[in-house]
Amino acid sequence: MIHLAISDSHLLCAQWSVKDGRSILTSFSYKPLPRPLNVHGNSKSEIISVLNAGLHLVREDISFEGDKVYVTIPDHYCDSVLVPIDSELTENDGWAFAKWTIDQRWSSEDSCQYYGRSFLGDSQSIFAIRVPNLFIEPIKLAIQELGGDAVWMGTESSTFFGLYPELGCTVFLPSSNGYRYYQYSQSSFQNGSARYIKSQWKLHPVVGSNSDKKAFIGNLLYAGKFSEKRKTNFKGRRIKQLTAFAGMAVEGEILPKNVKEDDLYVLTAIATGQTEGVAINFFSRSGLQKYHYEKLE
Repeated sequence: MIHLAISDSHLLCAQWSVKDGRSILTSFSYKPLPRPLNVHGNSKSEIISVLNAGLHLVREDISFEGDKVYVTIPDHYCDSVLVPIDSELTENDGWAFAKWTIDQRWSSEDSCQYYGRSFLGDSQSIFAIRVPNLFIEPIKLAIQELGGDAVWMGTESSTFFGLYPELGCTVFLPSSNGYRYYQYSQSSFQNGSARYIKSQWKLHPVVGSNSDKKAFIGNLLYAGKFSEKRKTNFKGRRIKQLTAFAGMAVEGEILPKNVKEDDLYVLTAIATGQTEGVAINFFSRSGLQKYHYEKLE
């Protein structure tokens, strides 16, 4: 299996096999892009040209032939909303309203696809995410031309849902003055920024609730350097610091020296979790996608 991670500055590609239920990393490629990607500034042809150049370098290190390929893109490449739906509205009405809300909040002239999930339990809401087309079909086609099976594409943060598909999770990424958080469960998807000030959480949600009790649910995960000062922000909460390659084995000295641990959390989540059917898949048909999880024996 292969994970291809697209970022503003580089492509990361890792290949692993599974033996006796354990993922073993066998190949790794880390290639800086010829020039930085600017999703909102570069033209479609420029972005595709840069990505194809990066893929040409990656294929020199890793063969895609006959392998399943999982692709991640940064969360900031996409726009998303979580909208409440009235009991009088149908699911189709709610879905149309969610897409309309995205377009009103973030106007775009780019060709896009819309994906989402319906939460019709206690939360009575619909989540929608808008993705530029240029990251879907061109990447899928490039993988197929390399002989790979493009099985899943999604945002970086959504991969962590695959680690805890039943209980859900909230992952925290440290920023200069606080945190970026992403919450995934069977009843809601939420995200935003948060600061811990005067012994209280102050949330600025992009999607979801402004209450930490409602937004920070499921298993709490921390992706980054966890200083003693930051640990005090989570006093009284059980939080797990993510570790690169936890639950995996690495075959030989294959990691380039310029790879940072922060680049490896998503790879670890894909290789050790169950992303398909749990996280939204941009390679599948657009529209609302149902949660489907089968526990592996």
